[in-house]
Parts: sequence; C-alpha cells; structure tokens
Amino acid sequence: MTLESIRILQGHKQGGVGSPLRFAMVFLLMNLALYGCASRANRVAGDPLEPMNRAIFGFNTAVDKAVLTPVSKTYRAITPKPARNGLRNFLHNLSSPVILVNDLLQGEWKRAGDTTARFVLNTTVGIGGLFDVAKSSGIERHKEDFGQTMAKAGIKPGPYLVLPLLGPSNFRDAIGRLPDQYFSPLHYTEFEGKNTFNDSRRIADVVDKRSRSLNSVEKLRRNAVDEYANVRNLYRQTREDDIKNGDFEVEALPEFDISSADQ
Repeated sequence: MTLESIRILQGHKQGGVGSPLRFAMVFLLMNLALYGCASRANRVAGDPLEPMNRAIFGFNTAVDKAVLTPVSKTYRAITPKPARNGLRNFLHNLSSPVILVNDLLQGEWKRAGDTTARFVLNTTVGIGGLFDVAKSSGIERHKEDFGQTMAKAGIKPGPYLVLPLLGPSNFRDAIGRLPDQYFSPLHYTEFEGKNTFNDSRRIADVVDKRSRSLNSVEKLRRNAVDEYANVRNLYRQTREDDIKNGDFEVEALPEFDISSADQ
C-alpha cells in the first residue's frame, strides 16, 4: 500500500540527501525524462508511467507491510484513545500555518479567518492544541496545500505518479510539496544543529495517520481486484474533493487520507 506516511522509514535532515522528499524529487525528474521518451503506444490515459508506478507501488507496499503496519498496530495497542486523539489534535494544530498561507494565496479569506481562529483558540484554550475547542465552537478544520493552490490557479495535475516512500501523487502535487515545507515554522527550528522538532512531528504524524487507517487499508487490500488501480482512483477522487473544498460529488470517499500533503 503506497501511503505518503511511509516517510518514517528514512531520517530527515534539513537539506540532507537522506530526505524522503528529496529522494522522491530525484525520481520525479527521472519520471519526467521517461515520460518524454515513452512510446505513445504504451501510454495509458492519465497514467503513462504505469509500469514504473506499479513497481514503486509494490516496493512501497512491501515496506508498509514489513515496517509501518507493525509499528502502527503497536502504537494503537499501547496508547489509550484519548491520548491518540490529543496527539492528532496537536499535529493538526501544528499544520495551521501551512493551511493559512495557502488559504491566503487562494484568496479564501473566510477560510483563512477560520484557520486563524482555530489556531488561536486551540493553542490557548486547547492547551497547545491538545484539545480541539474550536471544533466545539463550530469552527471546522479544513486542509489546504500548495498543490491545491496551483490547481486553483489553473495548473493541470499532469500524469499520475507514485513516489518512493511518499505514495500516490501527480506532477503538480509532487512539486507542490516543496513550498509547503517552507511554510511551516518548524522547518526553521533546530536543536544542536538538527531539525529535531520537525523530524519528531513527521514521525508522529506518520504513525498517527497509519494507525487510524489500519482497518480501511486492510479492507481495501482484501477486497481489491487491482489494488494499484483502486488507490489511483481514490487518490484522484480525494484530491478533486480537496480542491473543490468538499463539493466534489462522489459516492464514497475512503476513511483514510491517502492524499494528505506534507504539512
């Protein structure tokens, strides 16, 4: 199963070659070259790189089954649900600056106001974001990333792309990951010369998201005739739904967030 959250498997150092995102970007450049050289006869509509995508998908699935799934199951088994919910709220609160910047870039002034209000309320009354008091006050959370911002600006998604350790994407969304890194204040924090706080946030986010999708992913794997094609379809639907702010009509979206951006 290709999930962006598999980045737990690589250490991330600011500007270092070990960054999963940098690693994936190298593959993106390779994909661009292959896309330009690929025979038209072998191109599938919307997924001209399918053979390579399937190979990377298989690699990601193997890594997920061998490492991330056991870690997530252990976390879920030993951590009480209130503590897991508190961690999730805290992580959501940390993503507010990235969401806010993209709200503003898209001219979504009301949503920008909601994001600001949520961050202020949850950081203060919600004790650093451990409690989602903003939701209790009727201010719902939403997601925005630079991939969505580019989509609102009319930039097409380009071919479907599976990134090593990062999962399903497309050319536009893969490129959009880079600016989002710099929108997060944690990107600029260091402890003894290392980006420790941001690394810790990434790992916690990976484990939290994967632990919450355990049942959904197992069900998908159990019932899917072609898991790769199913994930590709779900990614496209969830991204379209995100871009249209929830107004995209679809019969059933997955319970897990397969398209979450690096925030």
